[in-house]
Amino acid sequence: MFTATKLTPRAVLRELGIHGWNPKTFGAAIGLCGGILAPVFGSVFTAISWFTGSVWHGWHMQRNGTILLFLTIPLLIFGAHCLDLLDRQDSLRVPPSTFKK
Repeated sequence: MFTATKLTPRAVLRELGIHGWNPKTFGAAIGLCGGILAPVFGSVFTAISWFTGSVWHGWHMQRNGTILLFLTIPLLIFGAHCLDLLDRQDSLRVPPSTFKK
């Protein structure tokens, strides 16, 4: 019933080969990567603003850091939603072995 899935780079490339780069896979990649990178950069920008002030060389570090920290959860939710859409698309697909000859 359940198959063991190995998360290897080749498995990810195989999944991309099956689905291709459509809006759902692109949204999942952007959402999940952005949800991982946004808090990292937001924390760095906030820490820089503690030492240099809120504006550093024309960059509003404190504001940009806060925006990135607040974007973390919506980006992760968006990426997870796109993955759910891909999973639902796979479950609705009829396997070739059920076709009548």
